[in-house]
Amino acid sequence: MRALCLVLAVSFAGCVFNNVSAEEKLRDSVVGLNDEVRWNRLDLATLRVAAPFRLQFRATHHAWHRDLQIADSEIVQVRVADEDRDEATSFVTVSWYDTRSMILHSTTLRQEWRRTVNGYVLVSEEVTDGDERLLAIPASLRPDDGSGDESEDELASL
Repeated sequence: MRALCLVLAVSFAGCVFNNVSAEEKLRDSVVGLNDEVRWNRLDLATLRVAAPFRLQFRATHHAWHRDLQIADSEIVQVRVADEDRDEATSFVTVSWYDTRSMILHSTTLRQEWRRTVNGYVLVSEEVTDGDERLLAIPASLRPDDGSGDESEDELASL
C-alpha cells in the first residue's frame, strides 16, 4: 500500500511540474518574441515562429524600426486553448510611431501559439483592434499581380 501511495504521489507531482513547465515555456515564448520584436531583434524573434509562418512574419514586420518605431508593447492576456496546453492565444497591445508623421498609434494583436517539444512557436498573428498598418506588408514585398489582393499562396512565395 505504501509503495502504491508513493507511486501515485510521484506521478501526481510529475503532472504538476509538467503543467508548470508548459506554462513557463508559453510565458517565455510570448514575452521573448514580443521583447525581441520591440527591440529590433527580428533574427531572434524569427526563431520563435513556426516555419510555415516565417515568410509572412518577416514580411509583416519588415517596416518595423524602418518606417515604424515601437514606443511600447504590453502583453494584455495569455490563455491556453485546451487542457493539453497544445495551443494558446496571446493579446499584445503595441504603441508605435509612423516615423514620417511622428503620430502615436496603437494596435492590438492576437497571436496564436502551438506547443512543440522545445516550447511554443507563433503560428499566426493578426490585428484585432487599432491601426492595421502595423502588420501591413510593404508594397515592395507584395507580388505584382495587378489585383492588389494577396492570397496566402502569394505570400508564401515571398
